[in-house]
Amino acid sequence: MNDVKPTKAWSISLITGSISSLIVILTRIAGIQLNDWVRRILGIILLISLPVMVFTSIRMYKKAKNG
Repeated sequence: MNDVKPTKAWSISLITGSISSLIVILTRIAGIQLNDWVRRILGIILLISLPVMVFTSIRMYKKAKNG
């Protein structure tokens, strides 16, 4: 298999998904109450970034497999 560099879309989706998840988790651990609309926006960001990351991961896997 050839090495394939991660694309910008994969990197951005990984970073945005990670940051939004960390914000929700850390505020819950710290006992800080987020507004409902903030949690919903972070959830929407996560729901958008996950399919993008899966799609770009599959494309990178196919590129690496085909050469």
